[in-house]
Amino acid sequence: MAQSPYFDHPVVDAATYTEIGLSIAQGHGYPQSVFWHPPGYPYFLGVIWSIAGDSFLPVYLAQALLGALNVVLIAWMGARHFGRAVGLGSGVAASLYATLIYFDAELLAPTLAIFALLVTVVLAMLAKESGRRALWFAAGAMAGLASTVVATSLVIFPIVAALARRRAHFVVLGTALALAPVTLRNLVRGHELVLISSNGGINFWIGNNPKYEETVNIRPDLQWTRLVNEPSRAGMHGDGASSRYFVRKVLAWATAEPWSFVRLQVHKLRLLLSGNEIYRNQAIYPARMDSPILALLLWKIPWLAFPFGLLSPLALVGLAVGARRAPFLAATVLALSITVLAFFVTARYRVVLVPFLLIFAAQAVRWLLSETRRVPRLLAVLGIFAVGFLANWGQGPMERRMNPDADYTLAVLYGQSGKMREAQALFESVVARDAQYVEAWLNLSVCYDAAGRAQDASVAFARAFSLDRGAVLTMIGRFLTDGKPDVAHRLLGHLSEMSADAPDSANVTRP
Repeated sequence: MAQSPYFDHPVVDAATYTEIGLSIAQGHGYPQSVFWHPPGYPYFLGVIWSIAGDSFLPVYLAQALLGALNVVLIAWMGARHFGRAVGLGSGVAASLYATLIYFDAELLAPTLAIFALLVTVVLAMLAKESGRRALWFAAGAMAGLASTVVATSLVIFPIVAALARRRAHFVVLGTALALAPVTLRNLVRGHELVLISSNGGINFWIGNNPKYEETVNIRPDLQWTRLVNEPSRAGMHGDGASSRYFVRKVLAWATAEPWSFVRLQVHKLRLLLSGNEIYRNQAIYPARMDSPILALLLWKIPWLAFPFGLLSPLALVGLAVGARRAPFLAATVLALSITVLAFFVTARYRVVLVPFLLIFAAQAVRWLLSETRRVPRLLAVLGIFAVGFLANWGQGPMERRMNPDADYTLAVLYGQSGKMREAQALFESVVARDAQYVEAWLNLSVCYDAAGRAQDASVAFARAFSLDRGAVLTMIGRFLTDGKPDVAHRLLGHLSEMSADAPDSANVTRP
C-alpha cells in the first residue's frame, strides 16, 4: 500500500486521529476538553509516535502485528468451541480476509478494536472454565478498554457479566475502573458527565433520519461543520447537550413517522447482510489498484461480492446450527450487530463482526460436510442460497477511482504542503465528477491564481459563488483566520469583479 498517496496522507477521520495522536506524542495531550472520539485509538497512536517518531510506518507495522495476533485468537476460539478443524478453518480464513488486512494499513480504529474485543472474549472464556476472579476482573477491564477504542464495544460488557453470573461484580468492577479515567477526565476538564465520548448523538442522527443516504454521505468540511454546529444554533451549549440534542431529534422523528423509521431499519439490515463494502470517508475498492493482495482477495463479479457476500450466508447457517454450542459467541454477534444497525452500516463498523462470523461460517462448512440427514442439509443449502441472493443482489460495481470527498481532502493536504500542481489536478478531477462541489471549485480558484491563470480563477470562483454564497464567504473568512490573507484578498478581488460585472450588483452579497 505504500505506493498509494493515501498511505502517508491520511484524510478525514484518519487525519483527525493523526492530529490528535501527534498532539499526545508531543506532550500536549488530547486537544478537546471533552473527548469527541473515543480516546483509545488516538492514545495508541500517541504512544507509538512518542517511542518511534512521527512516521506512519511504525503504526502500520504495529497494526499488522495486532492483525496477526487476531488471527491466532480467532483460531483458538473456533477450536475451543467447535473443534480443531473449525479453529484451523476460521484462522486460515481470517488470515486471508480482505477487509481485516485493509484496515491494518489504515490509520483507523478497527484493528485495535477487534484485538480488544477478542481478548475480552478469550479472557471471559478462560474465566468461565477456571472460575478465577482475577480473570473475570480482567475480562471486565478489557471490555471497558475496548469501549474506549470504539464506544459501541461496551455492549459486550453485559454479556460477559451475564456469563459470570454470581461473579458478575468482578466484571462490573473491572469495566468501571477501565472507564473511570475517561469519564473523570471529561468531568474535570469539560465539566460535563460524558461516559466516553460526545460524538454518539450526531452519529445516531446520521444513521436514523428521513434523509439517510444523503446524511451518511455528508461531505467533510463545510457541510459537516454546519451539521456539528446545529445544536449551538438551536441554543444548546456543551458537548453533552449537543449529543442529547441529536438523540432527541431521532426520537422525535421515530415517534412522528414510525413506519419510516421501521423501513429504514429494515434497509440497514439488508445493508448489514450485503456483500458490498460500503465506505466511510474513503472508498475501499480502489485500494485494489495499489495492493496485489487486495486485488486477489477483494472483488465483485455478477451475483457475488467477495468475501462478505459469501461469509454472510455461511455465517447465518453456522449461527443456526452452532449457537447452542457457543451461546456466548452468538450473543456477541447479536449485540454487535444491533450496535451497527443502531447507527449506520459501513465496512469500517461492520468489520468488528467478521472474526466471530468467520468462526460460525467455518462451523457451517464442517456441519454441512458431516451432517447425514438430508432434510436439514437441504434446508441449510436453501438458506445459504436465499441469504446469498439477498446479500449479493443489487450490489453495484466496484469503485475504480477514489471518491470525490477523499480526493478533495488529499488535494487540500497537497495545497497546504505547497504541491499546487498536484492539488489543482485533484480539484479538477473532483469537480469533473461532482459539479456541485463548492469547496473544490473555490480551492480550484486558489490553485489557478497560484498558477497565474487569473481568468480561469475568476470562472471557478464564480461557479463556487453561484452554488453557495454563504459557503464561499465562510471559506474566505477561514483563509483569513488561518493566516492566509493573500489568498483571501485574491478571492475578495474575484468577488469585487463579479460585483462590478453583475447587471444588478445589489444582488451580490458582500462580505
